[in-house]
Amino acid sequence: MGQMEDDHHDDIRDDIRDIPTSEIVEPRLALRPVDRHSVEYLELRDSVAKNGFLNSICVRPAPHAPGKYEPVDGNYRYHIARQLHRSSIPCIVKQGLTDADVLAMQIQANACRPETTPIEYARQLKRIMALRGFDKASHGALADLCEIVKKGPKWVKDMLGLLTLSEEQQKAVDRSEIPLTSAYLLAKIPDRFRRQFVDQARTLPATEFRIIAAAFIKQYREAVRQGKLEAMFGDDFQVVAYVRKLRELEDELRNKRCGALRIAASGCQTPLDGFYAALEWALHLDRDSVEQQRQAALNRMRKRFEEEVNDETLDS
Repeated sequence: MGQMEDDHHDDIRDDIRDIPTSEIVEPRLALRPVDRHSVEYLELRDSVAKNGFLNSICVRPAPHAPGKYEPVDGNYRYHIARQLHRSSIPCIVKQGLTDADVLAMQIQANACRPETTPIEYARQLKRIMALRGFDKASHGALADLCEIVKKGPKWVKDMLGLLTLSEEQQKAVDRSEIPLTSAYLLAKIPDRFRRQFVDQARTLPATEFRIIAAAFIKQYREAVRQGKLEAMFGDDFQVVAYVRKLRELEDELRNKRCGALRIAASGCQTPLDGFYAALEWALHLDRDSVEQQRQAALNRMRKRFEEEVNDETLDS
């Protein structure tokens, strides 16, 4: 029995060559039917149309059609070649495969073929951008990426936008806990407000979440245009204490430039009030410093948003 198995496997030989599409027929054995309307099929078809075949398909001599071959692995690419009227297909020809061998190889090939996750796509795009000398998604970088990966600007921008999500949110996208179309919209919401929408992105159908997210994005854009962004901060703005530079403190001690003004502005009535007013000034917690922090935060948010404000579409 062992000798028979060895002889059988000796008959399985590989031959790599281009085979005319007309010499390849529909397989009798297929792990799954070809869905010409699926995203997987359409994206693969577009890739082949623009770049040709990047991988060979696996075929065997067709038992039911002498002189012909049938796909063992690569049925989608075979159908695409026919649809695009390709004259030939690069093939790996395997001899001596039984029907059981074909089914086993199809199961093994699909079981060992991990799907690329959306976040992995996004990270690869960012790597390409860095290798091309772009440090951010400028118009030039986007045009360059679109040309390289043969995708439209919206797809590239949506994918890169996923990298603005937190690590936990990215994991939820890759686990399909957040639908991809919802994740694209979630990424358009400024990080300061995003956590309010994460649960809705997880639990609501994408069509319903789109309505909620689009309404907020529109409200945010209007706040930016009308100079009312501060109203959206509410109680969310956090003051950060940090010590003034030593030379600034020494200069005030020597020249006494603003001590009296700080005392008056703080309405100090006692030496103790003055002591704490001095501490607030030293830690950038006085009224003027807090207002400067607030304005700086608003300006950062406004600048970050204005880089994308020209993208008015919320297409699915």
